[in-house]
Amino acid sequence: MMIPHNMSGQRIGLLGLGRSGIAAARALAAAGAVAYAHDDKAAKDTPSGCSSSNFIWQGWQDWPWDELDAVVISPGIPHLYPKPHPAAAKATTFGIPIISEVELALRAKSDATLIAITGTNGKSTCTALLGHCLTKAGAKVAVGGNIGDAACSLKDPGTGGYIILELSSYQLETTPSLAPDFGVVLNITPDHLDRHGGMDGYVAAKRLMVTATRAGGHVILGSDDDYMRDFATVPVADKVTVTTVTASEAPKGRDASPALKGVHNAHNAATMATVMRMIGYEESIIDAGMASFAGLPHRLQPVGQIGHIGFINDSKATNGVAAAKALMAFDSIYWIAGGLAKDDGVGAAGNALGAVKKAYLIGASADLFATQLAGKCTTEIHHDLNSATYAAFADAQSATSAAHILLSPAAASFDQFDSFEARGDAFAALAATLCATPSSFVGGAHA
Repeated sequence: MMIPHNMSGQRIGLLGLGRSGIAAARALAAAGAVAYAHDDKAAKDTPSGCSSSNFIWQGWQDWPWDELDAVVISPGIPHLYPKPHPAAAKATTFGIPIISEVELALRAKSDATLIAITGTNGKSTCTALLGHCLTKAGAKVAVGGNIGDAACSLKDPGTGGYIILELSSYQLETTPSLAPDFGVVLNITPDHLDRHGGMDGYVAAKRLMVTATRAGGHVILGSDDDYMRDFATVPVADKVTVTTVTASEAPKGRDASPALKGVHNAHNAATMATVMRMIGYEESIIDAGMASFAGLPHRLQPVGQIGHIGFINDSKATNGVAAAKALMAFDSIYWIAGGLAKDDGVGAAGNALGAVKKAYLIGASADLFATQLAGKCTTEIHHDLNSATYAAFADAQSATSAAHILLSPAAASFDQFDSFEARGDAFAALAATLCATPSSFVGGAHA
């Protein structure tokens, strides 16, 4: 556990008791602080590792506001836009710092090398990839933050080890102690704009990764778009190097991993390889790590194969840019898309249709996507995932070569599912059912 011992005796408001909130409660208890906890939905149970003396369930209205040293806010709770949670608004009125659970972990003052990764797309894959490569190379590694374990839950790898944190834009805004040795920004495209008051606010949050990188550290930019070119000119701390990576710098080992398919993953692999090279690892070590990377669920994840038809779960593609990258990674695609649309609708995916045989549209955005795709590709509106998957499977059987039924929604999941994970799991279950039923498979014209 990462324990912020310098917070001993402090009184902390704890807003939100999800994964990060519970980790924060335990870290604060271990540090000797007292947490006053509020959650709009959670059951009022005391987390393990806490007691009634250091963890107090109390409505935020009744917190000892005159005595609070900080409010720890869960990343899913707005503190600025589109409208701050009332507790966050009150904290601002009282001049009380609003901080993240990651901030608590950083106050533990680990001696490990800190590598922080952000970006609109690819940050979970990159965080997991780098953790895998360093672990395979024999390093002591702790991986978490916005992926996997909360930062406070990590075991400190200590001197010579590495802490790798995926950080969202929300976490960047509320982690003032952030000073990574390696600050990585992969890319920026419009996303979460409601939480940042527009694109300028979103970009400003991501820019914090660059300006926060410690003196003598390294800023690594994973693409060469307009935002990254701007970031390359941002004033940085003394003796910070700023490096822009291109896909051509991807290591050879990337080609051996099905999980790193596509041009976007060439960028991801190149960026993480750059970190490894800067640390001092040889190319053969980097190649071995890349080649053995199994990938993450819901990110270009193969979930079934029957005959010439493969099922690919890319449910994490919740915006058009992410879906476009998936559409450019395969040939002969039967594309399942839709859900709760982002501001630009189908977005960039509408310009990446060269391999799409037909689009099967689901969810609240089905009609919108059909309109945006009109004249660009053949579409069918199915609304629900089950119907779309069965229709795509029926059509794919007539393909004369390898066919890919690709769930890459270009939209959020919350209109029909609790999360993108639940959506991906449902698709994987449908794929498993179809692949386990030979009678459902007729076979292509090539058979």
